[in-house]
Amino acid sequence: ALNEYINQDHLGVGDSANQPEPKTLNSEISKGDDSNSKDVMEPLVLSQSNGSDSESEDDQDEEEDTWRFYLDLYAFAPLSTDTTTQLNGNNPVDANSSLADVFATTRAGLTFKASAEYGRFGIYSGVNYGAAYQSDNAVSWKTTNPLRKKLGITSDRIKVDSKGKIDATVETSQFIYDLAVRYRAGAIQKPKMKQGSTSFVGFIGARFIDGWMTTTVDVEGDTTLSANGKNFSRTKTEEFENSASDTWANTWVQPLIGMLATYAISEDWQAFAYLDAGGFGLAGERDLTGTAQAGIAYALGNSAQASLSYKYFGLDYAGGSGNGYTARQSGINFGLRW
Repeated sequence: ALNEYINQDHLGVGDSANQPEPKTLNSEISKGDDSNSKDVMEPLVLSQSNGSDSESEDDQDEEEDTWRFYLDLYAFAPLSTDTTTQLNGNNPVDANSSLADVFATTRAGLTFKASAEYGRFGIYSGVNYGAAYQSDNAVSWKTTNPLRKKLGITSDRIKVDSKGKIDATVETSQFIYDLAVRYRAGAIQKPKMKQGSTSFVGFIGARFIDGWMTTTVDVEGDTTLSANGKNFSRTKTEEFENSASDTWANTWVQPLIGMLATYAISEDWQAFAYLDAGGFGLAGERDLTGTAQAGIAYALGNSAQASLSYKYFGLDYAGGSGNGYTARQSGINFGLRW
């Protein structure tokens, strides 16, 4: 009846003679049941007093119970690369490459990380692929009249010229794929986080490694014999060419553990540290990989951030048949995360 009266009074509908005076309405409300009025008004008062806190907690709960996806693209620029290679039980060969050498020999590369999270649990994956090609001249020579010098022949009418070279070529390919389950403690990782907040993600899974290496040695040369005299004049050239190659390839799986810790320096700036380790000697005589990384990140809006860090990566493997490979790289890592 009250709603009908208000609607009619507001819209000007109905007979004005039948409409009660305002004081009559006030009297009817004041004479109403106090207990009923209290029951109606009390929820309104409670909702107003706890509104901000409840809304904040509800937002956090709602944000936790949603899917979140992360994609990290990064470029690793190793300032120093040290490798040791052993094939078929031969003597190990050590090599050191600078950043310029790495850029000159790299033929292909793909590096990224991706993860999905619902609540505090999620899935983590990472890809690190690189292929390199390097060819160097190991030995070269050029001699004139080696026989005359050796036998003491004084005549210039007989000449022996020899020249040649030995080239060494090394082709390598390495594919590393990580797959793990992850759990987060602390705040949700975002480009913008509340100052002082922290986040820790731990993961455990498997690391799949596929690698191969081919070494090729090419030998080329020719020898020319020239004889000029009164009775005859002749020149003869003999060429020779030989090549030998050796290939090592292997695919193995390692157990993997790792962590990522983040601290919000300010709303836009974050410091982070990343560690992982795999292998632990379970897939060969020597079987260990590991990454250590620390740096800072800056928010590029609400969904992206750029990072700069220093990174170390190591791989040590020996399969027990005289084949082994060790690599250590350290340098600058540039990253972009969505």
